[in-house]
Amino acid sequence: MTNPTPAPLIIAAHGTRDRAGQAATRELAERVRTRLHSAPVHLGFVEIDSPGITDALCAALREEQEPDQAVVVPLMLGTGGHVRHDIPQAIAEAIAQSPTADVHYARYLGDDPRLVAALAERITQAGAGWDLKDVCVILVGRGAAVADANADHARLARIMFETTKPARVIAAYAQVTRPGLPEALSEARALSGGHPRIIVAGNLLFEGRLSTWIREQVAAWQERHPEASVRVADVIGPVDALADVVVDRYREALDEAPADAGSPAYLAGLLLQGRKVVVVGAGAVATRRVPRLLEAGAQVHLVSPTLSIRLQRLVAAGAVTWTPGAFEETVLDDAWYVLAATNDPEVNREVADGAQRRRIFCVRADDARAGTSWTPATQRLAGLSVGVLGNRTPGLSARVRDAVVTELLGGAR
Repeated sequence: MTNPTPAPLIIAAHGTRDRAGQAATRELAERVRTRLHSAPVHLGFVEIDSPGITDALCAALREEQEPDQAVVVPLMLGTGGHVRHDIPQAIAEAIAQSPTADVHYARYLGDDPRLVAALAERITQAGAGWDLKDVCVILVGRGAAVADANADHARLARIMFETTKPARVIAAYAQVTRPGLPEALSEARALSGGHPRIIVAGNLLFEGRLSTWIREQVAAWQERHPEASVRVADVIGPVDALADVVVDRYREALDEAPADAGSPAYLAGLLLQGRKVVVVGAGAVATRRVPRLLEAGAQVHLVSPTLSIRLQRLVAAGAVTWTPGAFEETVLDDAWYVLAATNDPEVNREVADGAQRRRIFCVRADDARAGTSWTPATQRLAGLSVGVLGNRTPGLSARVRDAVVTELLGGAR
């Protein structure tokens, strides 16, 4: 029996006539594909580009032998009309054509910390050679008829102020509401005493009509105010952080379940006696986990340039084997179980990808969702192993484990 194909992902994008924006959207989709491995990834557009979201979703469902479920992730930073009305309407039209399908509508991107960091980086790059403490940043959002969306943008402006520490951050809007960009530029000039240094940053993913409009508005205003120094920051672009957020939204949507449904993971006990287990990384996580693996009888092989003191002792005693240096996928040969526990997310991703290709279950210590196995909170007593596995809530799992152990000990007395 073959493994079922994961639910297809439809990335619901704005759409643009700008060639650079079109290329960036497709580059992002490709980055997402590399992260989701066998999950089909499709692009659908709200407007201008094709296919539309309805067509993309219907095509994705038709490609499956037994249409079951799909996930639509809105490639939108705010919760305006597209997120609230247009995309749900497109999904409804697709479901009308495939009534047996279960379509999950994921959260919009919002002010995810990874995207905030990417935007802050663009602002810092634009301010190269300037002391940001003397700079006024104008953060431009699309603007919407939805008050919550505009309020979210104002909140992001405050977050950006706390993150980049400029003299001031002014929230401006491209349409519908105020202040507009020219008004915000004039406000920045007045606040600076007439000779400002200003960075204009669009809260935009890719090049398109709005990024062009921002540059045109800045150029027109600066012609009237040549004493001002104004720079326009680049858009965020199809960076790894954006692809990671899209993947997380996809996985979150598939994990949706009632609060009392428990962990989405399947509970099983691994019999590792005499079987090879590879641990990549030798810091605090590996130092905690390796003794437990040895207790289970596993043949543990470490891969790391350096070792903690406790792991050095285990290697010296011959309890574990060790490859000093960087990870190479061939070390996974004959392994039954893998733990990716380095302090470098890229290395952990490489380990998890290699394990995925070889169909070896892998725990990622830095990103549980990106692995294929989770480690429960455990305790041994009275011939039992007590384990609690939650929904990526390690603190709660540990508290429940401790409560269960306390109750068992009380009963034993």
